[in-house]
Amino acid sequence: MVKRKNIWDLIYVSREGQENCFYSYGIEFHEFISCIFNRPENILLLRHQFFNAQWNQHSRFDYVTKQELDELIQDNVYGYGDFCWVDFSEEEDLDALNNNQIAELLFFGHLEKPLHNIPKVRFAYYAHDDGWFNKLYVTYLHDYEILLAKIITSKLYQLTGRKIADIPADISSVLLDFTKNGLFINLSRVINSKVELKIPITTVGHYTDMDRVYKLREEISDDEVWLVYSKRLWKLAPC
Repeated sequence: MVKRKNIWDLIYVSREGQENCFYSYGIEFHEFISCIFNRPENILLLRHQFFNAQWNQHSRFDYVTKQELDELIQDNVYGYGDFCWVDFSEEEDLDALNNNQIAELLFFGHLEKPLHNIPKVRFAYYAHDDGWFNKLYVTYLHDYEILLAKIITSKLYQLTGRKIADIPADISSVLLDFTKNGLFINLSRVINSKVELKIPITTVGHYTDMDRVYKLREEISDDEVWLVYSKRLWKLAPC
C-alpha cells in the first residue's frame, strides 16, 4: 500500500465548451474512483506503469478488471507521470474493437483528445502527475455532478474530521454550472467554526496550464459565494 501524501486542498474544474469534457486540478485517481457513482466494470490502460495488468491479444492493450482495481488505486499513480484509460463493460468488448476504434484509443492516449469518438462506456481519463492535471471526457454529465459533490465532502472530512452530509442535488447542479466558467475552491481558506463550515467559491475562467491555476491561490482574495454547511444542511450564500 502506498502511503498517501497530504491532501490536495485546491479544487479547480473547468468544463470545455459544450463538450462533456472537464479539466481539473486537485482530484487524484483514488479520489475519483472512490467518489464516482458505481465503479467502472473494467479499465483499458492506454498509458500507465501498473505491473499487474492483464493483456488483450486482439487489441494489444493492457487492462484491469474490478478484481485488480483496488490494487491499481493503491499503486503510486503519481509516479507514472502520464496515466490514461477508458472504461469498458465486458472483456469480450476488447476482442470486438475494430481498427478505427483502436486508432482512436491510441490517438487519445498520445494527444489526450479524440479524433472522432473515443470508445468508452462512461469515462475517458487522461492525467499527468496524478492530481496536478486531468482531462476527462464523460458520457453523462450527471456522473460528473455526483463526483464533484462527493469530492468536496470527502476532502472536507479529511481536512476537518467532521461528519458531513451529502450535498443536495439543487446545490450540486449549481456547482456543476460554475465549472463552465472555471470553478475554483481553495479549501485552505475554509472557515471552520463550531456552528458551521464556510467554503469560498469563485470562478476564474478556463485554464489548461495548472501552474497558472496553482498561482491563483495567492492572487484570489474576492470570492463570489460561500458554500455553507450548518446543522447538517447545505446552502449557498453571497460573500
